Amino acid sequence: MKALTALAGLIGAMALLLGGNPAARAAEDDTKIALKLFGKQDIESDLGTCRFSLWQDDRDPETDRYAYLFHVNSGDRGYAGPARVKIGDTVHQLFELAAGGAASNEVAGHYLYASDNREVRVHIEIRSADQSGEDNRISDAVMTVIQKGKVPFVAIAKGVLGCGGQQTASAAPAYQPDARAPGLPNGIPIGRQTLLNDMSELPPVLVQLMREQTGDECDVDGYHAWGGARYVINDYYLLWEVPCISAAYQAASVLAVTENPPRGWGNLLTLPNPPGISGEDYQAMNADILGPKGLVRTTALSRGVGDCGRYRVHRLIDGPGEVLELELLEYREKTDCDGIEMAPKEWPLIYQSY
Repeated sequence: MKALTALAGLIGAMALLLGGNPAARAAEDDTKIALKLFGKQDIESDLGTCRFSLWQDDRDPETDRYAYLFHVNSGDRGYAGPARVKIGDTVHQLFELAAGGAASNEVAGHYLYASDNREVRVHIEIRSADQSGEDNRISDAVMTVIQKGKVPFVAIAKGVLGCGGQQTASAAPAYQPDARAPGLPNGIPIGRQTLLNDMSELPPVLVQLMREQTGDECDVDGYHAWGGARYVINDYYLLWEVPCISAAYQAASVLAVTENPPRGWGNLLTLPNPPGISGEDYQAMNADILGPKGLVRTTALSRGVGDCGRYRVHRLIDGPGEVLELELLEYREKTDCDGIEMAPKEWPLIYQSY
């Protein structure tokens, strides 16, 4: 608080010194961060079921056209990011650098985001939050925006962090996991996704292993709509998504590990099936990687309308012999393609290991 008070005093003194001179006021404008509010209709990927959103404390995002200061979808579409803030006419994409500090209701007290070039940084301090279902409702937060060559901009905010989505009290209740298991155990954290421009950026050893080991499961040399992705695990390992198949309504990748940086060694990760379902496979269908939790969710649809198929959750763990592997946590399957659509995580539970 002392730092914020001192900053406010500094800005006020600058305003008094510069206020009477038009040229000086123009110079002052050059030092200001032109932070802009935006609405949910401005978020290209729509509000996710899992999200971290902040809005100006005197605005209501449900009724005000412009209310949001900061927004990032997470969980339901993979690792959190990119976040967005709007400065002037530019929407900046930010990625999480760190989270921690004193917690409020199991929510970290501090979050730091930055653009890839570090030109824009956002520090968020959550001072009060209360749990409401799967959401943490943030009643008091301070958001500080730092841009190179500008005076930091401080905003008081409210918001939400969690996976409750946009349901209201009258909406259908959120899925409740099996009473035996209060929640999914975390795996080894996975860093944020870096998309590859094309498959030529994949380590050659992984492409060769795909040809040798995946057989008819994959067509690594065929057409793929994307080039794959890379994730940092730690100073020793990288995780890769290698395109496997691209079909009409779904796609599969293979998860693989190399040294960090790659040096000619690689290992393809298999996805175990539950007891009673034979074998393992390589296909991570429609993979959803929850980076901070170290989880990988896959959904294999039996047909395009998405009313049947199988859903698996694995976590990344240390295996024997200092290798990484995937452990099956949950397996669900809906075999009746009856036209009734529901979230895959609500399909009948076949197996649960936690």
